Amino acid sequence: MSKRRQVRLRGRDYGATGLPIIYYSPSSGWNRGGRLQLADYSRRPYRYKFTFHSVNSTEGKQTNYFRLKVPHISGTGWGIQLRLSSHRDLRARYYGLSNDSELNEDFTNPNHVDFRDEDYYYYVLEQPSALLRLVRAISGPVSLSVGLGLERNDVSQAGERSYYDDIGTPDDLVDGVSGFVSFTLVWDTRDDPTIPRDGHFVEWSYETSRNSLLGLFFEEIDFQRHTFTDARYWPIGGRLNIAHRTIFEAIKGAVPLFAYGEFGGSLRVKGLGGSDTLRGFDRQRFTDNIRLATNTEARYHLGSRRFLKQFFELHGIGFLDTGQVSPGIGGLNPRDTHVTAGVGLRTYWNADFVLRAELGVSAEQIYTSFKYRNLF
Repeated sequence: MSKRRQVRLRGRDYGATGLPIIYYSPSSGWNRGGRLQLADYSRRPYRYKFTFHSVNSTEGKQTNYFRLKVPHISGTGWGIQLRLSSHRDLRARYYGLSNDSELNEDFTNPNHVDFRDEDYYYYVLEQPSALLRLVRAISGPVSLSVGLGLERNDVSQAGERSYYDDIGTPDDLVDGVSGFVSFTLVWDTRDDPTIPRDGHFVEWSYETSRNSLLGLFFEEIDFQRHTFTDARYWPIGGRLNIAHRTIFEAIKGAVPLFAYGEFGGSLRVKGLGGSDTLRGFDRQRFTDNIRLATNTEARYHLGSRRFLKQFFELHGIGFLDTGQVSPGIGGLNPRDTHVTAGVGLRTYWNADFVLRAELGVSAEQIYTSFKYRNLF
């Protein structure tokens, strides 16, 4: 806790981290914005924590969200989590439903006879959403939460021609407006939520999304998502830690295109492929109704330093990721597993805010990423 506290005001301990963000990307131009996180540590684990993140680009990419977490509301036994967000992704991916979906570079090469469009596998996804989650501690490390949300998803072609438009989309659904309800059961014995070295985190999540009340105006959306996450941590000596995560997800029903591009659960991540799951493949490289992913990391604490009342930790990591997708559970086969391996660096700021850089290698490509959020 002492690593997170920076200032004491009127008898209360607070922690704050923030930084401006500016970088250039060939696909989105100049990206500018910032991130701020503030927490009140007068109660364990904290009284409240809010995060504001806003980064927008000259080409129209947008990543904006506000998140508030209150673990315990006095006298109620409940906690709340609120998230308001607005995203515009210029390069959401769709390569088709299959564990061996093809990435044909001839289709995106202007000099090839089979050229279709440089952005052939991409689409633009606009996603404003609101989510309210009520959390109830049941007994010891076990908690239950109920989530209510509303989101609008608008999909459009990134170029003159697109893969999803040529081959069609699953269930002929592309986008729409939907409300969703989720139920989540968690068992959490981690010694720290941000830099865990020991313990387990197990989560089962069920989500049902529908737009039946809006069916007169939009394509019907009616699908269910089961997500199971298991993360385990083993300390080896004073500096080395082994961490492993397994994510299994099954979706069914009338599933729109955008839902195939992410895993559910309390912490939604893009999958399968990219910086959150299968590092070494392009983001959202593989998808289907059944998805399975694992991440195994060896994390070594390189050093710590306090500077201007801020506490920094640097960790080096080596990782091995695996994953596969299938139309049904019976189609999963160890021989069809995609494998990536790589190395990375992580900086933990006040044991709460995370900066990570990683390089992953697969049979298909070399993938690099820089993110300002934790993985698991």
